[in-house]
Amino acid sequence: MRCVLLLICLLTSCNHKGPVRLALQPPSTNNYPSYFAAWLGFYKEEGVNVEISQVAGASKILEAVVGGSADVGGGVYEQTLQMAAEGKSIVSFISLLKSPNFAIIAAPGVKTFSDLRGKTVGVSSVGSPSQFYLNYLLAGAGVNPSDVSTATVGMGATAMAALERGQVDAAVLFGSAITSYLIRRPEAIVLADTRTPDGLRKAFQVDDYPASCLLARREWVEANRDSAKKMARAVLRSMAWIREHSAEEVLARIPSPGDPASELAAIRLAQPMYSVDGRINKESAEAVRAIIGLKRPKVHVEGTYLNLN
Repeated sequence: MRCVLLLICLLTSCNHKGPVRLALQPPSTNNYPSYFAAWLGFYKEEGVNVEISQVAGASKILEAVVGGSADVGGGVYEQTLQMAAEGKSIVSFISLLKSPNFAIIAAPGVKTFSDLRGKTVGVSSVGSPSQFYLNYLLAGAGVNPSDVSTATVGMGATAMAALERGQVDAAVLFGSAITSYLIRRPEAIVLADTRTPDGLRKAFQVDDYPASCLLARREWVEANRDSAKKMARAVLRSMAWIREHSAEEVLARIPSPGDPASELAAIRLAQPMYSVDGRINKESAEAVRAIIGLKRPKVHVEGTYLNLN
């Protein structure tokens, strides 16, 4: 019966009734395109009604999408592969960034990954992509990840506070939290930085690492292709707008940007890293799978699920 109803929906070109419920983490360079599509009126111009709710943490966003309390979530591509390994069909239908946009910052006394043996590193949450990134880089430096403890420190202010107060010996920071921390602590050691093409290649040996994306249950996308395409087109337009305007103009559109100097620096670094076409090629998808350590043959790696043409 479920398959019959889905087929009828597809054949009759049914679209989402009511607003599309979009769950996003608080605004940051990692998800600005999804917010700017609303702030600049692009969702409305494309003919889709999007209702944004803020959710703290990528794992909570995934829970909302899987549980059906959100139609679409601003997650990370790694989550689609993790869900595939668990037999759940979550798909990415547009990629936002060519980089995960993180840096690993160390406290005084830590100068290399080798110095982290026996110490504690803060990650956004245990089992999150930030921990996968850390483990991959540790292993690449010849350090067994089991020799390093991890602690959940969240993102943004909480992560910076944990590092400043000595609760952790290093931390995985994202976006403007990196620039803000380095402005306050210019002596800090940066063990890895993926915010630039050179830094991304040094860390992951790739030029394009899909991370931030819009994801949804496969059945929702199949039943609401028109709404999903309109959302994707609106986000593509917002990414183009961000790339084509000055960092100052971008900052001026952000409500309550926090520390303007830090945010401005973060925007400048992020602008060239926003995707041009929103697509994920197979080579990049395979790189993600390798980095997060998924080797199960049943996991089929595919690129961006939705054909935007």
